[in-house]
Amino acid sequence: MQIESKIIIDKARKGDKEAFGNLVIQHQQYAFNLAFRIVCNEDDARDVVQDSFIKIWKNMKLYNPNIKFTTWMYKIVTNTAIDQLRAIKKAGLVNIDDFHEKLENLCSDNPETQLNNIETGQLIRMISDTLPEKQKLVFVLRDLQGLSSYEVSAVLDLPATSIKSNLYHARKVIKEKLLKILSYERSIR
Repeated sequence: MQIESKIIIDKARKGDKEAFGNLVIQHQQYAFNLAFRIVCNEDDARDVVQDSFIKIWKNMKLYNPNIKFTTWMYKIVTNTAIDQLRAIKKAGLVNIDDFHEKLENLCSDNPETQLNNIETGQLIRMISDTLPEKQKLVFVLRDLQGLSSYEVSAVLDLPATSIKSNLYHARKVIKEKLLKILSYERSIR
């Protein structure tokens, strides 16, 4: 950790609001990217980030400086995003067929529209949204956010073997669905 970051974190742990503001500015985009990749909705992601930084502020004194700050932050953002997803699902606001509807919108009858709209990144994010919760979280943290397996293990409190297994299954499902989509795309050209 850079000495300057350590000083800012130490000041924030002591209640310095300006130092905490600097941490928010420094890390809010990373937090938003992670939240968005988990909840797949901009407004919900903003809510997750806001709630996460409130939790971080309230718990700064509990932060262990022996752990990377970003790992601790990712854990809070991930847990807050999971809570948000569960609340949305519990309220019945998520339709399981949303993925198929989005895919149909991308795959219109017009080949030009198909070529313009289908981007591999969008498809991967959409497909990852259909994965079971643990697989999705491992995939998002490891492959989309670029965390190491060790960091993913720390964020999710899962053993390394579970991280590897969930990542393997997530990648397998994504690859299979992506290949189906691409082969369908080729067949209609």
